Amino acid sequence: MNPVVASSLVSMGKNLFDKVSTPNTELPKPSSESFSQELDAVSAVDKGLTRKELKQQFMQSPAIQSFLEKDTGDTLYLEKRADGSMQILSSTGRTLILNQGSQVCKNAQNFFESCMQEQAHLSDHRPNAVEIKV
Repeated sequence: MNPVVASSLVSMGKNLFDKVSTPNTELPKPSSESFSQELDAVSAVDKGLTRKELKQQFMQSPAIQSFLEKDTGDTLYLEKRADGSMQILSSTGRTLILNQGSQVCKNAQNFFESCMQEQAHLSDHRPNAVEIKV
């Protein structure tokens, strides 16, 4: 092997090892919020509404109404996706993705979290999904 190439590879390996093994001196600053405040912000279910009211609020969305008009299935499955959006699957196979940050997605998340906390309307056929009969 060429000594120049071997020397370069060893030097490059040493630099990479030094970067990986050197501890990061910048530590994240602690939050001024208490744990309970942070927990409430993460699980932002509107505690003033019942599960039935949350479902009505969620189902009254124009996007959901439009989806239901075009669908002949009788069961919907509401699921949380990894990217923070929500997904509605119909028993006929159609899907509707509710974009993260939209009001309809927020309503869906509130209803979903309420069902999960109360262990209500959980699907027997789809794990971690809420079953909605229409």
